[in-house]
Amino acid sequence: MNKTPITKKEIIKFFKTRKKIIFNTELIDLKNSQGRILAENLKSKIHLPPFNNSAVDGYALRKTDLKKYKELYCCRRIVAGDTKDIKINKGEAIRIFTGAKMPSNSSTIIMQENTVISKNKVRLIKVPKYGENFRLKGEDIKKNQKLLSLGSNINQQNINLIAAAGIRKIKVFKKIKIAFFTSGNELRRPNTKLKNSEINNSNFYSLNSLLNKSYILKKYCGNLKDNFKSVKNKLLQNSNKFNIILTTGGASVGDEDHLISALSKIGKIFFWKAAIKPGRPIAVGVINKTYVICLPGNPVSVQLLYAMLISPFIKSLAGGTFKLPSSNKIHCNFNMRKKTKRMEWLRVLKKTIKNKDFAIKYPKQGSGMISSISYTSGIIEISENVSQIKKGDIYDYYNFENIF
Repeated sequence: MNKTPITKKEIIKFFKTRKKIIFNTELIDLKNSQGRILAENLKSKIHLPPFNNSAVDGYALRKTDLKKYKELYCCRRIVAGDTKDIKINKGEAIRIFTGAKMPSNSSTIIMQENTVISKNKVRLIKVPKYGENFRLKGEDIKKNQKLLSLGSNINQQNINLIAAAGIRKIKVFKKIKIAFFTSGNELRRPNTKLKNSEINNSNFYSLNSLLNKSYILKKYCGNLKDNFKSVKNKLLQNSNKFNIILTTGGASVGDEDHLISALSKIGKIFFWKAAIKPGRPIAVGVINKTYVICLPGNPVSVQLLYAMLISPFIKSLAGGTFKLPSSNKIHCNFNMRKKTKRMEWLRVLKKTIKNKDFAIKYPKQGSGMISSISYTSGIIEISENVSQIKKGDIYDYYNFENIF
């Protein structure tokens, strides 16, 4: 176990070396696959488009007739869904609609806006270029071309592609099983009349929401009491039932914080304490083959650590790709002194001034200040070696809409 707080960079390096723990797969219908993790390399069953088709509403022409005729005979039409193989006769134009199969000897479509119709005659106002306004068979995707790699996340960006490629059922990794606990004798359910030092158990609702992913099978296993034996037994019992145990609170150095003692007694701790504010008292360990992730009790620390580091880790263990949240550059609109040897996530409100994005620092930055998440738009990340933040400095900005 580390004696000095571990850096974000070191945590990421550790997480990337861990191998996935979900190997069992299942075949599911594509309509139920949103958010699941692909357990195979997916190849297209057909060409896309599957045939040459019109990109516009207009008239199909032969190459040899493009310069030869200004007026063509028209008495036939092709609509989307027609399956007959049609050929164009000499001096003929065929009415065709968007998505309809091209005649086998057609090379060009003239848009209907560039024609004048008179009875069964089509007069070309503007002669089209050869090869205009149609899509070639396989122009987008070739048959047997790889669509997605093993470990890809099924989402709105690719689900349409999979269906268009003729695939209805896909192989995905089974859901990763996660038990989550809150901890502390002081916690009560919202709506309960609070007494003395009692507080509402907001972390339950936060974690319950954060874990609401299609590739996760979650279960709340209760609130851990401030008792060493009870904590130890709960961890041990659930280590045989779940892939991951996730806890909040009880990972500090207080007399009533028993998680670290229990974990070191019945398992192994990989690291404890991070050089991150907020989020210092985080621990990651293992009991048997089950990962145990101990998050701090402060709500802001829970949400930021989970979104920035734990969520990508869980996804990689579940068979997906380890991918950190993306960021954009932003200018600071404030001055601030900061301690070195620790990284900080400052909650800010993004504001655009004269076409430049600026970060306005939220006044309440404590890890227990829940409003600092609710009333801001994101965080800026200040590295360990920075001691002075100056107005105009540029930092990485993580938008809450992207990371949560």
